[in-house]
Amino acid sequence: MLGVPAVTSQPKAKVITVLPADALAKTTDVVESIISGILEAGEVDVVGINDGIFLACSAVVMASEIANVHLEDIFIGNLLVPTLGKAAAISVHLGQKQMWDYVKVAEQEEKGFEDLEEQTVSVSRSATFERLLTISLLRLAKFEKIRIVAAGGSINDAVSIALRLTTGQISKEQVGIKLVHLYSIKMRNDPSKSIAAISIFLQKGLSMVYSKRQSVLLKKVESGN
Repeated sequence: MLGVPAVTSQPKAKVITVLPADALAKTTDVVESIISGILEAGEVDVVGINDGIFLACSAVVMASEIANVHLEDIFIGNLLVPTLGKAAAISVHLGQKQMWDYVKVAEQEEKGFEDLEEQTVSVSRSATFERLLTISLLRLAKFEKIRIVAAGGSINDAVSIALRLTTGQISKEQVGIKLVHLYSIKMRNDPSKSIAAISIFLQKGLSMVYSKRQSVLLKKVESGN
């Protein structure tokens, strides 16, 4: 993924795949699998597919907050899964060494925006997918960069919108993903609790480029191995 150096080693970590059918599972169950994978190999890949994306993101955020677990690589892409067809996915590689600070990288990206508020598309369930896609296209027509943000279950839609803009041939100009930032925010109705959130930075003129490791991982998930 452009913007943050991608992990280039071959995938040897345990792969935890969160499918749409798992969407109602407990976050702590996925966190348990993450901790187990870290203990076994020191690293783990968590892949969320379609409606399973939010659960995967929630588990990754929780694991990084309660244990010595760090986000080393985050990217999104389309998969061709036999049982689901074409599906949106997010992949997060976790390890025990902090290779870079995603918060600082995201802050640097934001500083490069002309008008952060105007260049931000907030995804929520109150707007249709088509409406959000249109708003994103309008912003891209005006600016070189935009940021798609979402929290909670809207993360699923945010990833799908970003992929539609970058690979769906709907954008008039080529658009690529510069950075995917995963974090947590306080809940509005209960500040004592937090929820997973995502910021996806898109920029005109970029193309989707996956590292060898990322490509191998995607094929592995598609094959179900």
